[in-house]
Amino acid sequence: MAFNPEDFQFERILPPEERKPILEWDALHRLMVVRTKQSGEYVYAITKLSAQVNQNLHDYMPDEWSHENDRIVSFSIFEDGEYILEKEKLKFDFNTKQSRWQRYEYKDLDLGQVKELFNIMKAALQVQQLDDEIIRSKAIVDVATSSEYLTAVDMDKQNKCKMLLRNSDWTQLPDATETFEGELELWTKYRQWIRENVKGPAQFEDILDFLIYDEEFKWPIDPFKYHEIDPEHTTEYLSVPAHFSFTIEGTGVFATEALVGNIKVAAISEQSRLANGIPVAKEIWDKVEQYKINSGLTGAIIENLNIGA
Repeated sequence: MAFNPEDFQFERILPPEERKPILEWDALHRLMVVRTKQSGEYVYAITKLSAQVNQNLHDYMPDEWSHENDRIVSFSIFEDGEYILEKEKLKFDFNTKQSRWQRYEYKDLDLGQVKELFNIMKAALQVQQLDDEIIRSKAIVDVATSSEYLTAVDMDKQNKCKMLLRNSDWTQLPDATETFEGELELWTKYRQWIRENVKGPAQFEDILDFLIYDEEFKWPIDPFKYHEIDPEHTTEYLSVPAHFSFTIEGTGVFATEALVGNIKVAAISEQSRLANGIPVAKEIWDKVEQYKINSGLTGAIIENLNIGA
């Protein structure tokens, strides 16, 4: 009987001597390894389970699979449903009056139980990913929405704005001269764009909208640079992405990503979570609830999720 759980495609590895598991759980070191195929080649994705998720797998599985004194050491499953389940049992030696763990291979699972154990592993991977994603995004947003951070971002942007306007004040003098035709008109457009498009947190009702705006914000190149890259002015100034840049030479960069992570991604994720919840397949969530895989977690909880069909 072929083993082909829903949402997974299993393909044999040839030659047979290179046959490897499609999923492995190293319960002692909290590692989960999944085999996938990309561009015709097999690759292996490794996830480090949190201590809590790993312990939940032990604590809430059926006792015949794993419990305090007879626990899983490792579980590997192949594309045809064959498996290797290594366990260790706590033995007491009455002669030495000491306990020790004795390893053995458990071979009593039927195909249905193998599939169930595999589905539990799938659910654990999903829970780990969700918990990491939600906690990380919330942590980034917590830092990025702090008054200290917002003040620093706003001050940095306003200082750049003032510097750019100050450095181009000469273009507004009555005796200003042009180095190319239409230059002064372009400087006026440049200064107007800066005044109208440089915004601070107070101009946004939703601070997450500001964080996204700030991460996407690009400064206009000045008319000198525009004339340099397009001497004939074939493209209208400030009309295409090439006329904007994330940085300004000589002004420094407020390195938000280096400090706390990708704020734009975190803010979008947080907005989506607050509005709709993070999507999770019902079949996965059923396993999570059945085996309490998210017990003790703060991110992968029902309040943060949107359970699908």
